[in-house]
Amino acid sequence: MNVIIERIPSKTLKRFNYFLLDSAKKIRFRPVAAALLGGFAGVSFNSTILPSVVSSLGPIDEFSARWELGGYAVYSFMVWSVGAWAARKTGNTMAGATVLGMVGLISGVLLTATAFGTETSLLLAGAAGGLVYGGVGGMLIANSLREPCVPA
Repeated sequence: MNVIIERIPSKTLKRFNYFLLDSAKKIRFRPVAAALLGGFAGVSFNSTILPSVVSSLGPIDEFSARWELGGYAVYSFMVWSVGAWAARKTGNTMAGATVLGMVGLISGVLLTATAFGTETSLLLAGAAGGLVYGGVGGMLIANSLREPCVPA
C-alpha cells in the first residue's frame, strides 16, 4: 500500500484533495439531513406510532396494524421527507412544528382511513398521533438544522 502511495506525485494528491474538499463544500448537508431525518420519522410513524395509537382503541392488535400499514412505508418516507425539508426551510421553531405537524395530521388521517376504515374515533386518533409526532419532530428539525446566523 505504501509503495503505491509513494509512486503518486504529491502534486496529484494535492489536486485530488482540493477536488474532494471543493466537492464537499458544494453539498448542502442541512437540507439533506433534514430530508433523511424526516423520512425516517415518517417510517417510524408508519411502523410504530400509528399502529400503537390504533391498537390502543381496541379494534385491531398492534402486530396486525403494523402488517396493514407495511405497504405504505415508502409513501410515508417521501411525504415526511418533503415536510421536514420545508420545516427546516422555515428556520423558525413554531413554523417548523406547524408544517411537520400538518404533514403528520394529514398522513395520519389518510393512512388510518386507507388501512383501517373511516370510523370517526380511528380517524381522530390517527390525526392526533400524527399531529403530536409531527409537531415535536418539526420543532426539533427546524431548530437544530436551520441555517446558522452570520454576524454582520
